[in-house]
Formats: sequence, structure tokens, C-alpha cells
Amino acid sequence: MLEVSQLTVNYGAITALHDVSLRVDKGEIVTLIGGNGAGKTTTLRAISGMVKPKAGEIRYEGRAITGLPAHKLVGMGLAHSPEGRMVFANLTVRENLQMGAYLQRDQAVIAREEEFVFTMFPRLKEREAQLAGTLSGGEQQMLAIGRALMSQPRCLLLDEPSLGIAPLLVKLIFEKIVELNRVRGLTILLVEQNANLALEISHRGYVLETGRIILADQAATLRADPKVREAYLGG
Repeated sequence: MLEVSQLTVNYGAITALHDVSLRVDKGEIVTLIGGNGAGKTTTLRAISGMVKPKAGEIRYEGRAITGLPAHKLVGMGLAHSPEGRMVFANLTVRENLQMGAYLQRDQAVIAREEEFVFTMFPRLKEREAQLAGTLSGGEQQMLAIGRALMSQPRCLLLDEPSLGIAPLLVKLIFEKIVELNRVRGLTILLVEQNANLALEISHRGYVLETGRIILADQAATLRADPKVREAYLGG
């Protein structure tokens, strides 16, 4: 479904990604793990059209999408839930969800997708008239994922869903990620600081180090790798 070939991204004189290649097959959860500054977020931003690559190719469902603007990719079924959640703080929960459906003109479809999000995250239903900026970190993360789901994606790029939220809500959010994959067949490329948890729910994984992929394997194999355990899984 998603194929990245020899992707290079520069920020001024600094090369953030060096010839990164990866693939995500339909129906998979694939995780990118690595330390801070490894290039994980940059990889997602390049795929979703937020950053322009210097070199390389990105293909989605067989079509070259390198350099296409972000809103075009959303219309093609590729959504990005960004690091830091980036909810619209001065809009309500419902208004944030509606922003996620801005390309959709059919009100019946918008209502159906909104109902699905509220079923997936009942806490958002309870707070639908509340300003997003007043939600807890975990609730904002639910909203960021819900907003992405409103565009009816077939592939979701999910950046650091556990960042800065309570452990109990982390567990809930990861259960929902698995549910979205199993029930909706949603293909997910996941970037996550909690490497152990990410590999636990993923089919395959890639390890990024200073902008380069140094390992790629089945998630269970990576979890058992002594070097991966020592570097990213706390031994």
C-alpha cells in the first residue's frame, strides 16, 4: 500500500534522512522505532506531504505521490495524526472532528463517521461541546486520531500517540489502534517512543538511527533482538 524508496530529506545544511526505504502492506501495522532525532517524525511528514524530500520516491497504492500537497493525499485516503496532537484548541471537540471531514460534502457520511469516532472513543462524545484546549492530553490524543479518521483513510500515519499522556490512557489508545486495524482493516504506519508497546501490536518494524534504517524485521524478531532490547526496550 505504501512504499518509500531511497528517501532523503534535508533541513537546510542538515540531512535528516539518508536513503530511507520501507514498505507497508495493506492491512499491516508497521512501526518505526528509534531515539530522539533519528528521523521518525520527518519520515511521516515527508510521506504526508508536509516536508518536501530532496531525493527518493514515495508510492501509495501504486501511484507516485512524492511532492504532492498534503490536502491531495488526504483526499486519496492517506491521513496523518501528528506528533503533539495539534488539535484546534479554540474549537469544540465536534468542530475539530468536522475539520477532519473538510473534503467530505455528504452530511450523511460525516454524521456516520462522527458516530463511529464517538463509538470508538466514548469520552469524546461526553465532551463534544467542550473546547479541545481544555481536554487532558489523552483526550486530545483521542481527538487527534478521531479527526484523522473523519477523512475515511485507508492508511493512517500515527506519530507518538503515547507522548505525554497517562499510562492508563496509553493502554486504551493502543487497544483502539489494534481495533481500528482489525475491525476496519486500517493500514497503520506508527511512530512511537514506547518501542516495547509499539512492537507488541505491530506486524513488522524498522529501526531508524541518525536518519538511516539499520534494522528491518518482523516485530517479534525485533523484540527478541538483544541489541534492540538494550537500546530501545530497556534491556
